[in-house]
Amino acid sequence: MAYKCSKEEEEFLKNYDESMFKHPSVTTDIVIFTVDENDKLSIPLIKRGVFPYKDRWALPGGFLHVGEESIDECARRELREETGVENVYLSQLYTFGEPDRDPRTVVISVAYIAHIPKGKLKVKAGDDAKDAEIFRIKYDIDGVVFTNDTTTIYENDLAFDHGKIIKMAITRLRNRLDYEDDAFDFLRDKNEFTISELKKIHETIKNRTLDLPNFRKTFLRDYVGTGKVIELDKTVVSKGKPAKLYKMTEGADKK
Repeated sequence: MAYKCSKEEEEFLKNYDESMFKHPSVTTDIVIFTVDENDKLSIPLIKRGVFPYKDRWALPGGFLHVGEESIDECARRELREETGVENVYLSQLYTFGEPDRDPRTVVISVAYIAHIPKGKLKVKAGDDAKDAEIFRIKYDIDGVVFTNDTTTIYENDLAFDHGKIIKMAITRLRNRLDYEDDAFDFLRDKNEFTISELKKIHETIKNRTLDLPNFRKTFLRDYVGTGKVIELDKTVVSKGKPAKLYKMTEGADKK
């Protein structure tokens, strides 16, 4: 039902002076997680083609077209324009609003997270991005490092406060594994997977080794036992031994 103003409110709005308050700019930034073929947690970054931070690597994202789109629509548009990625589920991570986070003006950024199945992420540079590549996430004494076959980037070398955004996104992803089904998003195929495949994704995201018997016990209790996952009448050879295949049930992975 549309909001109906009283005559007094209509008069107030007609005379409202929006210049009383300085307007910040609004942007979106998107952290896309995937697992590469070597079971490494990875994200795409874009090389900026314009100032500020020209030639520095950054998260895909950009400015909201005020009055023309919602903040969610802005995130999807920028993701498509800068990396070619579309039709993915985006969830809001956090709103970043430090007054000095952008040298141009006060910029508030709404950050998003997306999950892409193993081997399915392809990126291409577009819009004002000079390049777009996928980087593996590594950890050393200097913090988070992003690397691929040709380039290594340290978190402090990223544009804006994108290192901070990425670290918060990693923490959120790790914590959610304990109570949400996010790990299934990274499976190559939710209709046919082994317990070992799912365990490897958990290990990749948490950056530590997990005990297989305990993981299997938890998986059977929390997923097979609740009907979220069913056991298939099929096996696959894994490390020389037959491994049971499982399937996520329809609707179980709805966000």
